[in-house]
Amino acid sequence: MFIVRFLRFVCGYVRFQVTGVFIERFLNLASRNGINLWDGTKTETQYTGHTLMKHYKKLRPFAKKTGVHMQIEERFGWPMWRRKYRKRVGLVVGILLFFGILAFLGNFVWTIEVVGNETVSSDEILDFLEEEGLKIGSYKSALNPRELERKTLLELKELSWIAVNITGSTVTVEVNERILPPDMYLDNDKACNIVARYTGQIHSMDIYDGQSDLQVGDTVLAGDLIVSGIVEDGKGQTRFVHARADIKAYTDYEIKIEVPLQQVERISTGEQSVKKYLKFLTWKLPLFWETDQEKGYDSQQTTIPFAPFGLSTPFAVVEENRNYYTQETVEYNTVQAKEEALQLLQEQEKIQLGEAEILEKDLSGSEENGVYLLKASYLCIMEIGKEQEILLDR
Repeated sequence: MFIVRFLRFVCGYVRFQVTGVFIERFLNLASRNGINLWDGTKTETQYTGHTLMKHYKKLRPFAKKTGVHMQIEERFGWPMWRRKYRKRVGLVVGILLFFGILAFLGNFVWTIEVVGNETVSSDEILDFLEEEGLKIGSYKSALNPRELERKTLLELKELSWIAVNITGSTVTVEVNERILPPDMYLDNDKACNIVARYTGQIHSMDIYDGQSDLQVGDTVLAGDLIVSGIVEDGKGQTRFVHARADIKAYTDYEIKIEVPLQQVERISTGEQSVKKYLKFLTWKLPLFWETDQEKGYDSQQTTIPFAPFGLSTPFAVVEENRNYYTQETVEYNTVQAKEEALQLLQEQEKIQLGEAEILEKDLSGSEENGVYLLKASYLCIMEIGKEQEILLDR
């Protein structure tokens, strides 16, 4: 599309208007004779559109034949510039040089974005890609996106999928992360026992690999062996396996929540401002000098790339929208502190207890040294098995 616009600019084109009764006949003649018209609007007695200057001259016989009237509204393109600025050679050369530089800069990478990552930092991904040749200022034609993807997956085991997409001078790196097993599980190729994470009375046992001398109703302490990965077969031979089992037990559990009775909160002032910067690569220059307010603020930034005629450049305008606030010290009474503590407790129950079945729950609250302390004691049925690697002497 850019090439088409560029050729039209070089050849010169006009916006013209046709009025009369036989507009449709006029347009049919133009089409049959291979005259290209674009961006046109038509009514029963009027047509406005664009065509190349050399084609406009060919339309005159058709206008005369169909009895319509043609009129140029505006001229565009290089011929008009050349005629207008023929005595300003320096200006014309400067403009050509400017667009030449833009076209040259469009061959390089000026922005790299990483999306889809949560646990793996963008810096870690970008550092590895830089070692493989992808960085700000890289020549686009020298990059091999598929090879970059392959090497990154081999190096960063936390990633399950990656796509390197080049659009203009922007490279977007899309990733999906692996769902890693919790700390309580080991790789399947490692021999291990299953030990108790917590003290409790066994409620149920489903053993898939390994052997155990315990049974439902037995009490175990944290760290006790529940299922052994050292198995002896009927012939008296010993082998090492990766023990696997679901062990649930009646367990006592406690969660503590602390809420300061004196807290600093942000109070919005309702004031807003917009600051604009000219960005070149990683540098930002304020477009308007302003005196920064002493108040704190939250901000959101919007980047508007500078891409004249669709050409990518390392320049952009950054708009920073600021919402100002002041900080005030707020005193909490016991009721308010307890309400906040209960909300935090609900969040921690989801994180720490997960799918555990809560049989009993006891809450107690107290104030100590300017802090409201909420203690929650539980009797629950939960998974207590934890895999522990068997270290073999070699």
